[in-house]
Amino acid sequence: MVTTAAVATACVSALTGRTPGTPAAHAPQKSPAVDCSGTRVIGHRGSPRRAPENTIASFQAAAAHGADYVETDVQVTEDGEPVIMHDATVDRTTDGTGRIDQLTAQEVSRLTVKGGGHVPTLRQALSAVKALPVRFLLEIKGPQTPAAVDQVLRLVSESGMTERTVVQSFDENIVLHAAASPYKIKPALLRDRVDADPVATARKFSLAAYAVNFNSLKAHPDAVRRLHAAGVQTFVWTVDGDSKWRTATSWGVDGVITNTADRFFQWRKHHCAQK
Repeated sequence: MVTTAAVATACVSALTGRTPGTPAAHAPQKSPAVDCSGTRVIGHRGSPRRAPENTIASFQAAAAHGADYVETDVQVTEDGEPVIMHDATVDRTTDGTGRIDQLTAQEVSRLTVKGGGHVPTLRQALSAVKALPVRFLLEIKGPQTPAAVDQVLRLVSESGMTERTVVQSFDENIVLHAAASPYKIKPALLRDRVDADPVATARKFSLAAYAVNFNSLKAHPDAVRRLHAAGVQTFVWTVDGDSKWRTATSWGVDGVITNTADRFFQWRKHHCAQK
């Protein structure tokens, strides 16, 4: 952690070419150049390198190792139960096969996640995350019916997690429906590419946050400043590794979605100036 004294010392060093109290020949000490201590650590599917992705254990591991948000994915079963799963099928992450929208909630509950654990329902995930010192970034996988989206939003509201949850999707219809919902859960739009006018897009969808691919934002970093001026937060995904963290935080993004929340938390402590 950088102290006020350390920052002052580094400033003198930058101006004079040496650190006070050291011979002039010594190299100056460097302080973090970017004020990024407030950049949120967003655990992508929890902490997938510490526990199987999108499980309660993964969410708990992310929270225990510095995440500010837990990011996860919601699919809906054949009988209308929202469950936590990234893929449209259960094949990759469990010992079962088949599309989630063709399986019942009971059938999904019987599956074992590879690496241990079970597929949580959204109800179970909300209950678990509510007990943790984190916020929830909840991606609704599309397409979904309006009734299915309403069910997700209703469960968030009934769990008492409205103020701690952001609902996002690549599916524009889902985002529009969430933005107009009486449940008043903050909406975010996921984008592979930065829009030609991201502020106009944010206004069209009444966004609280704009979540965009790292490589696309790298070509248009000024979008962050423009969105901030319009009162919209910017999240960037999926960013792993020191060099990319340094680049992303230099743009002033509000949150970094990463597979290694524990490592980014430690990196932020050592490389970001204090606000």
